[in-house]
Amino acid sequence: MPTIPKIVFYFDVLSVFSYIGFEFMEKYTALWGIEVEYRPFNLGQVMRNTKNMLSPNKGPFLITDARRTSSITKIPFKGEPTKFPYNSTTALRTLQYLKTHHPRLMVPAMRRLWRMEYVERRAPESADDIKQALDGLVDARVVEEAISVPDTLEAVKQNTADVEQMKGFGAPTILVYRKGESEPQMYFGSDRFEHIAIYLDKEFYPMKQLFSAPKI
Repeated sequence: MPTIPKIVFYFDVLSVFSYIGFEFMEKYTALWGIEVEYRPFNLGQVMRNTKNMLSPNKGPFLITDARRTSSITKIPFKGEPTKFPYNSTTALRTLQYLKTHHPRLMVPAMRRLWRMEYVERRAPESADDIKQALDGLVDARVVEEAISVPDTLEAVKQNTADVEQMKGFGAPTILVYRKGESEPQMYFGSDRFEHIAIYLDKEFYPMKQLFSAPKI
């Protein structure tokens, strides 16, 4: 059982609301004094297996909604990548490797990949794409190692299976553990932090205040 509140944040880099939810999560991690663990998973597989496929109208609306959130929070966002959807497996394996072997680099690497995707509008799909996105942060040899060892792929598969087992259907999927409790509550999406704050008895901030107040 956790000695402080803990959140497990399941994400896929190709999910725009994983990106937005991550930026909210990073703000609240510091404010709430909680432990957060990021776990990469294959969103496409979960959506196919749960038959949670996008309607033709939903995709464009998600981008519009992301633009609105960006205008309020100043989270960098210029649109989806020119190639979308794309295969995110290489990016997920790289992040899983960093989590295991270089944990302090995982969060900045996540930001780099999302910047490539949603600011530069380039899909971080190939090993070369990943190397470019992480240049100066992660040695290129680390990316090669990440996609060559089987452990990274198995871990991403296990994370994906875990999301399916908990009856998740999209990203981000968020598990929240209260202090001293072993059974979590599951939340979905980047807009459930008020619910989470109430569940953890923590202070909730409207997004404009969260991203603009100097003390925050």
